[in-house]
Order: sequence, then structure tokens, then C-alpha cells
Amino acid sequence: MSQTSRFFIFAALSTIPIACERPSTETATPSPITTVDSAGVEIVRVSDVHMLDLPEVRLRLLHSTTAIPDLFFEAVKAAAFLPDSSLVIGDDGLFELTFLEPDGTVRARSGQAGEGPGEYLDITRIAVGPDGAPFIFDWRQRRLTFLDSQGTVTDIIRLEQGAGLGAAVPLSRLGSGEVVTALETRPTLPPGIQRGPVFLVLANEAGEIVDTLGQWAGKERHVGDDWNPVGFGLTALFTGRGEHALVGTNDSLNLTLYRGAAPITRIRGGYSPRMVTAAEKEEWTETFLAIFPEEARASWRRRLEQSTVRDSYPAYGAISVDADGRIWIGDYPKLANEMRRWTILEADGTPVGTVSLPVLRPIWLEDTVAVTGQPHEVLDVAHGRIAVLRRDELGVEFVEVYEFAHVAGRPGA
Repeated sequence: MSQTSRFFIFAALSTIPIACERPSTETATPSPITTVDSAGVEIVRVSDVHMLDLPEVRLRLLHSTTAIPDLFFEAVKAAAFLPDSSLVIGDDGLFELTFLEPDGTVRARSGQAGEGPGEYLDITRIAVGPDGAPFIFDWRQRRLTFLDSQGTVTDIIRLEQGAGLGAAVPLSRLGSGEVVTALETRPTLPPGIQRGPVFLVLANEAGEIVDTLGQWAGKERHVGDDWNPVGFGLTALFTGRGEHALVGTNDSLNLTLYRGAAPITRIRGGYSPRMVTAAEKEEWTETFLAIFPEEARASWRRRLEQSTVRDSYPAYGAISVDADGRIWIGDYPKLANEMRRWTILEADGTPVGTVSLPVLRPIWLEDTVAVTGQPHEVLDVAHGRIAVLRRDELGVEFVEVYEFAHVAGRPGA
């Protein structure tokens, strides 16, 4: 852990004398968080993350890709920090990887469209292996491409996809070469509101699935002649970093953190339901339709009328896990919100702090196909740094890198 990262943790914990402690039997005041060890798995119950009195993490901008001449992105899907704090960014529009030095200058660029070594058709995810080297998952080719720090291909394996039409996405790779993967099968479903299952599976070093670790309800869709989006629909969310994988559903606060193939922490709790107003339902419909050409909107409006819009918001909208296994929980923002609040917990569930970041909304407001297609603004967090994906007023994407400068005191402190 870097010096900056240590300071971030210790400063945050030092300003949370109540919320981080286990509940005491000497007080009648109910705690917003309780923990229980259950056969080596930490069970953390949080009544509502917004009830936690946490310090706000202050960020300091280190560099932005907007300052690099002749560097632009079409569709950033993923990014990851390497051990030396350099950053690799995957552009699925250009089928290209850009390697940035710790100071933000360009180290190398590699990749192009195609099916050969070092070529990509769908850059879905970038992860970092136990050796510190990056590997790229190409969903269309169902393969993992392993690279060195300069972008040179060192190995390629194909990842088994199981049955059905869904997607398998690697979340973490173990020292043994095994890969922990989220697998959405999307089986044939009867008409109505359905949520095909998402499995957490373990693949061996050859990419073959050898074990199932867990199962969650997937994305909420209205299944009929077409798979229609459900406005503000519930879904399964998953992510991973290093040896950790984080999976959950946002029906309520429900998350499980894995280290390798074993669960280590379960976050369980409620949330304060926020109702979706009639005006917000209409705003969602119009925003969704605006994605399509004018001639296609009437057809899509009929599809939406055959589906539904939920009456309440999901419990949360995004998750991330950083290089130290800390859990990041992003609120589900309203369409009018420009910022999203993230609540940060240690790997054992201890509250750390909050941070607010500009919301990055997916181009497809509600993905009707795969649960994997829901990007958010946190690209990666490691070594006391955070990479944030943003769009300017013209919709052009850029990446900013911040460091954790210091932690503010609690409100009113």
C-alpha cells in the first residue's frame, strides 16, 4: 500500500470514532452498522449507508487526457492502474489501448480491430493479474489477452461461456491461473417481467468453467416478442480487482466480497426507498427515446408502453472494488443529478468515507441485452489514485486521474 493510500485510510478511520466501532452493549443508542463473524465470513448489516456519519474524501487532480495533443477517445470501456501507477485505457471504439505514464504522458499505444494477437473486436474489461501485468477481455471473441507493461502480447486464452446467449466477464485472476468470472446465461424465459440468473463461476487456467460459487437474479426486463427495458429496473452488479470480486443485487443493499474463490464479507441492509414520480417516468422515457433516430422512436415508444417503469429507485446504482479490496457503493442518481455519492467501506465492512464524482450515464440508458453493459465513472482505484471517466458538453470522453489529497472532518466537526 502506498504512503498516500495509508494516509487516506488512517486519517479516515481516525475521524470516525463511532461508526467504525462494533456496537457496544453499554449504550442504548442503535448503531447504523453491526458486524458478525459467521464461519470466517464477516456479515455486515447497514441500516442505511446515508445514516453513516462519514468524512468526505478530498481529491486532487493529477492529470487529464484533455491535456494530451492528438489523444482522443471514442468509447472508453475500461482502464486499470499498473503497479507503477501508470494507467492503461481501453477504447472499444478505436479497438486501442493507451498506456499513460504516472505523470499522464503517453508511454505506448497498441491494438487495432481484428482477430489476431493484439487485435480486438470488443474491449469489455481490463484487469490486472497477480504478476501486476494487465489482461484484456474481448467479449465478442470470448478471449483473454495477456500483455506486458508496454502492450506486447504474452499469452491468449479463450474463456468458456456456458449455455445460452449471455456473457461471461472475468472479475479477478488468482495466482494459480484460475479466473473468477461473472456469467449471465440469459436462458429462454416466459413472457412477463423476468430476471435471468447471473452466476459467479471459477474457470481454470485453460478458461474452462470448473465450479459455481454463487447465483444472483440478473437484470430486470420485460420479456415478450422483444426484450424491453424496465425503467429504473433492478439488476445484478459485479466487478473485480486483483484477487477480489464483488457481486450483488440492488433490490436492497446486498453485496458479497470474495477473495479468490471464497466469500469474506457480506454487506446486508436496507435503504430509504425513493419514489419515482410521474414526471421522472416521463423524463426517463423521453431521454431513452432521444437515443434513437427520429424514425425509430415511435416503434420504441410502443415497446416501452408494453413494458413498465418501476415505482421506486433501486437501492444503489454502481459498485467498484479497489486494489486493497475496499468496497465502493455508488448511489442510484436521479436523471437531474450531475454528481453521484460513493460510500467507501473497508474489505471487512468498516466504513471509511464518501466521495462525490460527476455521474457518467451509459449511452444506452437501459441496456436490454446484457447486464454487463452498464459503465460508470469509476474506472479504477489503486495506489492512492482514482481514474474517472467523463464526457464534455459535446459528448467527447476523457479520463481524469486524481489522488486522495486528504480527508475532511465529519460534518459539524
